[in-house]
Amino acid sequence: MKNKFLFELGLEEVPADMIEPAAAQLRKSVESLFEENQLAVEALETYSAPRRLAFLATGLPDRQPSREEVLLGPPVSVAFRDGAPAPAAHGFAKKMQVAVEQLQVVKTEKGDYVAVKRTLEGRETPDILATELPGIIASISWPKNMYWQESRFRFVRPIRWLVALWNKQTVPVRFEGLASGAVTRGHRFLGRSDVLLKSAGEYLERLRENYVLADVEERQTKISRELERETPKGLKVISDPELLHLVCYLNEYPTVLRGSFNSEFLAIPQEVLITVMRHHQKYFSVADEKDALQPHFLTVLNTSGDPEGKIRKGHEKVLRARLEDAAFFWSTDLKTPLGGRLPQLDHVLFQEKLGSYRVKTERIRRLSALLDHGKDLETAASLSKCDLTSDMVREFSELQGVMGGLYAREEKYPESVWRAVYEQYRPTSLEDASPSTLTGALLALTDKLDSVVGCFAAGIVPTGSSDPFALRRQAQGLVKILFDHRLDQYPLPSLIEAARSVLKDQIPVSDQVVADVLAFLTGRVRFIFQEQGVPFDILNAVLAPGVGAVYQTWLKAQALMKMRGDADFEALAVAFKRVKNILAKQEIVLAAVSEAALEDPAEAELYRSFREIQPGLSAAAQAGDYESALRKIATLRGPVDRLFDAVMVMAEDARLRNNRLRLLFEISDMFLKIADISEIQEKPAE
Repeated sequence: MKNKFLFELGLEEVPADMIEPAAAQLRKSVESLFEENQLAVEALETYSAPRRLAFLATGLPDRQPSREEVLLGPPVSVAFRDGAPAPAAHGFAKKMQVAVEQLQVVKTEKGDYVAVKRTLEGRETPDILATELPGIIASISWPKNMYWQESRFRFVRPIRWLVALWNKQTVPVRFEGLASGAVTRGHRFLGRSDVLLKSAGEYLERLRENYVLADVEERQTKISRELERETPKGLKVISDPELLHLVCYLNEYPTVLRGSFNSEFLAIPQEVLITVMRHHQKYFSVADEKDALQPHFLTVLNTSGDPEGKIRKGHEKVLRARLEDAAFFWSTDLKTPLGGRLPQLDHVLFQEKLGSYRVKTERIRRLSALLDHGKDLETAASLSKCDLTSDMVREFSELQGVMGGLYAREEKYPESVWRAVYEQYRPTSLEDASPSTLTGALLALTDKLDSVVGCFAAGIVPTGSSDPFALRRQAQGLVKILFDHRLDQYPLPSLIEAARSVLKDQIPVSDQVVADVLAFLTGRVRFIFQEQGVPFDILNAVLAPGVGAVYQTWLKAQALMKMRGDADFEALAVAFKRVKNILAKQEIVLAAVSEAALEDPAEAELYRSFREIQPGLSAAAQAGDYESALRKIATLRGPVDRLFDAVMVMAEDARLRNNRLRLLFEISDMFLKIADISEIQEKPAE
């Protein structure tokens, strides 16, 4: 029978958003423990719920394998003199508690050394676990911690019990005054407070009997199944993966309950209704086939049911109060025109050095005008932040932008205006869609651009642990907009300079800041392309010359990926690396290549071939047909190879040497307008 080891850490209820990261840390630490101790495991399952973190390891060996240990002593030249052991050998043998005759000679990279070889018996697996698990518990990192006992040990919540079972035997793990046992705890209200486990393998079953689903996937499956079951016929649950993930970690025994609200509240925009239900109550919303919201909600409870309907009535009562507040905010906010709120933005601070949101709005308006002179974009820019002073956004900050768009729609602004305001914060992630209109895309672009350049100028630069203005997300959104809308007329350097010109009257934007922002945005381009499956060497090749137009850079990467595996192209990439190395070590006086000075037939051939492909290559690159351009480049493989076979580039004759360097420079410069192909690695044989 295969060995099974169960470990469970029992806690007071842990905040839902902290559970999954902690479970991932636990798994990683346990995997490292097994690897470091040469404990092969067939299966490792981790379990997590509000009151517990656990893992079950199946197929562990009874003990570590024995291993040979080699302990090095002094060099042989020091340990022996004339073939006889010297004092150094005797001293080492004494230290190792062996006879001098037991010393052996071991060859190392530094020479021959005397050594002692000995076999170490493997420790029993339960002993290793008992010794190492306390350190693993202590190593779990939490965003917030608390004290709860005299030792002043800090942890997310008080630890109440430990379970450590090797098959049917308890493994003695001690931590902060607690000793492990075979007793876990069921659901706080529905299950038994003490649940005795007779073996490690019955963990999930015994907890299930006591209304605890320790397996995350099992809880999620139950929720999804019951959401579908409780949805009224002909209707559907509005998809909300984040909420589904959250409620899965809020409950140990999730049960879905359906409730309703008065249909009069459907007069409120459904974006508001959905946010109210989701934000305050963690409710799922229900819609018809046309995505129109219906007066029902679904909530997930940590219980087995509600046979008398008391819980449902309580939730409906609470929701009614929330919806009445939302209705009041909606009607009150509409009494003040959106544009009339602009002066109030003087009192809403964006950032100390960058001013209020009214100042930021003016920068967005001016920056938008530099990119596009459309009246709708100017209007949308002026209205973009006005909803920050509304009661609705003060109560539900996640509705900023959305409410501005809805208020603008109510005031009969053109769709291109209100939709641009509505979508101005998109995309919020790689999965999120960019604004659907060009006006919206440019508004979102200028807002993000102003934030990134402005914050960098103010010295607010993201670090590994801090990014208070979400600049990574904003930069990623900026790049994604350029990519999704193929806005190649706005290369990154030009956009940064535009933002610089708008910001200069308020805060200086140095050349170093410009360089730092460009590097930051280039990093986001790299990340987005990498997520789309572009290999690292292709990324290096297209990014090395610098990023201009984002979508054109993408097309170059796609063309390079198609050319990989082409024998001529890969050989030329290797040769180009040689060209690049030669040029990097030389100072080149720029001048036209002298055809008369091309004395060797090989260099004359390369020059002619280069001139022949140059017009077609430039035309293809100008048209964005980078695959054709690269195929023309690949035709130079033969002439380049023959040049290096027949000609010494670094000739003693300065006239010949400089002319050859100029030829290589012109070829290199032409290549780099597309990519640095020297970065391309040879494609592995399949």
